[in-house]
Amino acid sequence: MELDRIYFKNNPWPEGHPVKEFNWSASVRDGFVWFDFHLETKDYYSERDIEDEDDTEYPSDWAAPIVWGNYHACTLSTNYWHEGGFKVCALSDYSPEFLDGLELEVDPNPENIEDWDDLAFHIYLLGHDSAAKHTIKFERIDESLNFKITWVGKIAQAYVGDYEYKHDFNVIIKNVSFPDANKQV
Repeated sequence: MELDRIYFKNNPWPEGHPVKEFNWSASVRDGFVWFDFHLETKDYYSERDIEDEDDTEYPSDWAAPIVWGNYHACTLSTNYWHEGGFKVCALSDYSPEFLDGLELEVDPNPENIEDWDDLAFHIYLLGHDSAAKHTIKFERIDESLNFKITWVGKIAQAYVGDYEYKHDFNVIIKNVSFPDANKQV
């Protein structure tokens, strides 16, 4: 798997899609550090267009290049459409050393959440879909203040009324700066 690419398992581009933008920020809420992620891809077909015949039948919209092309690109974010984010640790524990090797689960049981606005992340993929069941791992690069982030999760095609989290995604962001957590919310 290449770095700074997002992969959607079994979509028409097994080689994944380049990440155009990734922002990682931290804030303090009631004495705890919370993270926000904002990821945007380049257009799905930016590196390879797929000729799609009008009479080609696909098993689902997920497998159809023309459907992906209609939506152009993905935005996966905790703070673009809503005030989401995810809790990391107490402010007193927050340091690059604490974060190194830390693996977090975010929204592991979305079926227990009554309002989808309460999910940490929102996603625009093939419409406004839903993302949950995230596992996010932080690895410090040498002794620097930069990290590699490995992130996997599941997607439900909520936009078309499918609320089952059956589609996998994964991404590795290779060199992102440790965020300052001095912003109070």
